Amino acid sequence: MVPVFAFAYGDHRGHDLDSLERVLEERFTPDRLAVASPEEQADYVRTCRQLAWGYLQLDGPRSVYYARQAIRTGRELDNPDAVFDMSILIGQGFWAREQYDSARVYYNQAADALALIEARWSDPDRHDLEADQARLWGTLGNFYAMQDSLELFAYYYGKAGEIFERRGWWEDASTLHRNIGEVYLDEGDLKAAKPEYERALQLARQSGDSLIIAGCLYGMGRWYEESGRTVKALKYLTQADEYFGNHAVEEAGGRANTLAVMNDARKKLTRSSFLLAMGALALLLLAAVVFFVNRRLRRTETELSETSAVLDETIEELRPAEDAVPQEPVRLTGREKDIVRLLMEGKTTPEIAEALFLSEKTILWYRKRLHAKLDVHTAAALTAEVIRRHLLD
Repeated sequence: MVPVFAFAYGDHRGHDLDSLERVLEERFTPDRLAVASPEEQADYVRTCRQLAWGYLQLDGPRSVYYARQAIRTGRELDNPDAVFDMSILIGQGFWAREQYDSARVYYNQAADALALIEARWSDPDRHDLEADQARLWGTLGNFYAMQDSLELFAYYYGKAGEIFERRGWWEDASTLHRNIGEVYLDEGDLKAAKPEYERALQLARQSGDSLIIAGCLYGMGRWYEESGRTVKALKYLTQADEYFGNHAVEEAGGRANTLAVMNDARKKLTRSSFLLAMGALALLLLAAVVFFVNRRLRRTETELSETSAVLDETIEELRPAEDAVPQEPVRLTGREKDIVRLLMEGKTTPEIAEALFLSEKTILWYRKRLHAKLDVHTAAALTAEVIRRHLLD
């Protein structure tokens, strides 16, 4: 989950934190702070907020210390803005460490401060007020997502998203939709997650922020990886890594996450490719077996057909004439004539078999029978005897 900070306080940028802290300690000792004027106290609160934000990523305990100082003095000054801002900062720290009960205390404190801000608001321009509202609602959406309360998560995110898109705060709107996609993906609802990721990427591109775009590309890659569409996942993850790789120091975490998902996707792709290759090989072997079995069956069928024809011819020749007259002169069957003609062309037994679609064994059987019929012993004598007797006429 990526925190949604709409217009988070950022005046700490450009300041030397060590110098700022020394000035604060020298100028505002406990005794001097106790008798400081409201203007001086307001300056103290402003400086504490700068230090709290400045140390947020560098020194968590110090950041919380200055945030609490700002809250305490802000309450004395009746400054709900400082209480609201610093309460969310501290709450986010507890949320990140999964100390949800402590986070809830500070979020409730922020909500009370926001209610006071809303009650006092009189400026027709509600820009800053809506920024605070969206910030709190986005924060609460994150909180309830981690509490597995999807109804409240959707409620607060919906309220924040309405403001983000109406105001054209595309970076925050994109982050919000990406978070919704992450929640649905973690819940296993891939169908609901995809449109949220797609909307997040659309808004990110609309914002032009390369970091937001890279985060959404990572989210899309993760969705495709979880959906088993590994090639598409690698496409999005590679695009995300192009950005993270160019900002390896600033975005080390983002690149590490991207590379981890890419590695998983590549393993799945390799495993799928191996299984596909094995499947193709199995199909190839099966096709080869079917081919050879079919070929053998056809050959057997041909041989049976040939044997049947030969038997029919033999039986016909052995059957005695009905009038019991002397045996008629030798006659050749159609198949025998075909074989003789091919022998006269100089064809060998294999070539005759191929030409007549018969087996070599069958051709040899016919040749032996022809030799017996004409009382010859060689192919040359056979062809000569056939010509002499005009048996092909």
